[in-house]
Formats: sequence, C-alpha cells, structure tokens
Amino acid sequence: MFDFRGNSKAELDLKKGDVIFLLQRVNADWLEGTVNNQTGIFPQSFVKIIKPLPESEVEAGAPTYSCLRCFLLTPSGVETRDVCVQEDLTIQPTYKELLSRMRNVFKEDDISINYRDAEGDLIRILEDEDVQLMIRESRTQRDRIKRPANQFLWEIHVSATSDLSVYNSEA
Repeated sequence: MFDFRGNSKAELDLKKGDVIFLLQRVNADWLEGTVNNQTGIFPQSFVKIIKPLPESEVEAGAPTYSCLRCFLLTPSGVETRDVCVQEDLTIQPTYKELLSRMRNVFKEDDISINYRDAEGDLIRILEDEDVQLMIRESRTQRDRIKRPANQFLWEIHVSATSDLSVYNSEA
C-alpha cells in the first residue's frame, strides 16, 4: 500500500504496488517475505495482506527483531526511521555502537546522538555512561509512552555535530 525504505540489510525496500510472498510473521507488527528476489522483514502496516499466513506463533528458533525509533533533526525538518535490529530489547549498547549504527542508518558522518529527558530537553550522548542514563530514564517513562511490544523504550535523536540550535539553552 505504501513505499517503505529498509534501514538495514534485514529489511526489505518496498514500492507501492509490489506483491510480496509472505514467509512468516516475525512478531505482532513485522512480517518476513520475498519481493524482487530479495528476502527480508517489513512492517505489516505498510501492506494489504491478500492471502494470510496460517495462524501460528512466531516460529521457534527464528530470529526476533526489535525496533529502535530514530529521528534525524535537520534545518528543513525531522526525518523519522524505525531501525530493526536482531537484538533483544534488554541490550545495552555502547556509545560507539550507537554512533556507528546511526552513521550507517542516516549515511552521515558528522553527527551527534541525543535523547530526550523526562522534561523534553535534548541531551547529547558523549560516552557509555550517558547511554546508561538514557536507558535508566526511559524505564521511568515506560508507563507514560505507549510503544509496540518489540520497540525499545528509548529513542535516538540525531543532529549535526555543529548544530547547537536543537538544544534548549540560553547564553
């Protein structure tokens, strides 16, 4: 029904009108399928299912995918991406791992990674301790923000390293 641009090797690129051969349900929100000789996962909300899969649980032993919501903050607006990773929701990545993944997702090198605190302020992540703080703070907000079961509680906000206008600060 809609175009979808995959954010990782695991995700399919879809164009409106593509016919996808369904292989399995990954979880409540994601499916695995084949289109144009490519196999990968995609969000169910982007497609109209013509022939449903047999009702079954996620296949035993099949990899599970978790989604990380990311925002690229630019002078022209905000670009939102849901990045699927083959990792458990309980992982605690390092600063370098997050920075590397965001550089790959947004195809930008000169970036900073940030998160929003409980007051809504953007906080720049500079080291592993900042990642730990982000994860701890996100757990305290879990009841306020409704997310799909397979989505990380925390979100990453990516900005240009030199763009300090994204922060609520006064000189």
